[in-house]
Amino acid sequence: MLKKIIFPVLALFMLAGCATSTNTLDVSPKIVLPSQDPTLQGITISINGADQRKDQALAKVNRDGQLISLTPSRDLRFLLQESLEKQMTARGYMVGADGAVDLQIVVNNLYADVQEGNLRYNITTKADISIIATAKNGSKQVKNYRSTYNVQGALSATNAKITNAVNTTLGDVISDMASDTSISDFIKANAR
Repeated sequence: MLKKIIFPVLALFMLAGCATSTNTLDVSPKIVLPSQDPTLQGITISINGADQRKDQALAKVNRDGQLISLTPSRDLRFLLQESLEKQMTARGYMVGADGAVDLQIVVNNLYADVQEGNLRYNITTKADISIIATAKNGSKQVKNYRSTYNVQGALSATNAKITNAVNTTLGDVISDMASDTSISDFIKANAR
């Protein structure tokens, strides 16, 4: 009688232990904000995001003989749209539905290539993000931001290590966006 109770309970605990592993990466890069531009005079811009990647996986890893796709915890287009909104607001722009200039932030590529051997792992993360600025007067500017990050280490590439590599790469792109004034210069020149 005791065996009939103990074995199913033990099996349930073993299955519960397996269920705790997740295929989701907690993407939350550091958002760098630029300094305010005192020359701005109440310019309103609109911002939206797009994800042009063919595959929504951030990485594919071999775990216990199965190819597992790791996906982001948040929709990347909304994450990057939020980052761009924070940066443009910090510069002094107002963000609204009908702006003098429309900005679209596009995720062209974001992927972590994970290679694992018997005792070592190698993670190479690449990001390719574009900002497309379109003014009401028909002028258009496209600015691309790219970053690559590589990390190697002992044993296996855990989800935490892959997440760190993705967050580092995205953080580098967001930092580049904050230090680049070309989109802001385009907006100021075409917002009339």
